[in-house]
Amino acid sequence: MELNKFFRPNILALTPYSCARDEFAGFQNAEAVFLDANENPYPNGCNRYPDPRHTALRQRIAQLRGVAPQRIIMGNGSDEIIDLLIRSTCRPALDNIVVFSPGYSVYEVSAAINDVQVRSIDLLLPDFRPDVKILSKVADANTKLVFLCSPNNPTGNVIPLSTVERICSMLPDSLVVVDEAYIDFADMPSATTLLDTADNLLVLQTLSKAWGMAGLRIGIGIGREDVVTVLGKVKPPYNIGGMAQQMALDLLADTDGFERRVAEIKCERGRMFGELTALGIFSRVLPSSANYILVFSPQCRAVHGFLAENGVVVRLRDQRLIPDGLRITVGTPEENDRLLELLKARI
Repeated sequence: MELNKFFRPNILALTPYSCARDEFAGFQNAEAVFLDANENPYPNGCNRYPDPRHTALRQRIAQLRGVAPQRIIMGNGSDEIIDLLIRSTCRPALDNIVVFSPGYSVYEVSAAINDVQVRSIDLLLPDFRPDVKILSKVADANTKLVFLCSPNNPTGNVIPLSTVERICSMLPDSLVVVDEAYIDFADMPSATTLLDTADNLLVLQTLSKAWGMAGLRIGIGIGREDVVTVLGKVKPPYNIGGMAQQMALDLLADTDGFERRVAEIKCERGRMFGELTALGIFSRVLPSSANYILVFSPQCRAVHGFLAENGVVVRLRDQRLIPDGLRITVGTPEENDRLLELLKARI
């Protein structure tokens, strides 16, 4: 694969910053004496810089996702990887990215920060699938990235892998980024299953949602090894703290608990969909493959305010293409019961 199709010439030519720990492979050796990084030498649990390569964490995630560790880049949340992608591929004021609306707005915000044009395609098909025919007309030679969110935030629908494959083959000179922050709640395979056949695919995942680690800020990028290597040159050297890495490793060991909690959330999602539909106060309740449900009501702002006044916070999504929308996260059974009690009391 010709990397110059994707990345800015200055990024490919970049000599990355070499931090102290990059220069000594045995930095995890308990017997070593470290006088290289100007750290405070007195132990307090966090006086040493963390592993800049996230070695143990990448190996564990690789094991869970069935990919090679060399195909993984870690970020301070997926948002950092989104920014890395835009900065590494797009020339300011020259190149563009393609996004779909409604979708995750960070793609557009990060592009604006980097002075990169955003070409937005409305999701007008009945089930909010991306229209590939429109994409072929919107993308051009300066389109460096195409962002697909599956399951989509806030609509909750998944994009068929056949559509992802078609987009990858249609735009071979663009990186196609599939954001799978909520994939563990969906009943479909990950787009990582396409990595061996789609040269221009990169998949974003996170430990924030299904794994319950939002407070640790750990994002995951999975792609071709050479693409990940280039992104690693741009990544800040110590972007994930040592305590966050260790806590993530500890939590990733509890696979039984993870599977149990995901199953309960999916069960509650089904219950909530039925209950919210039966209330009769929403004009539409969308089925979801994520851990949230998008509902519509002409009184969405009043409902949002009423719930907030009573200590239940949901997300107002009253915007173009989804006017009157409220995004409701699936909580614990007790939290969901509280929401339903309030909504029934307001009828």
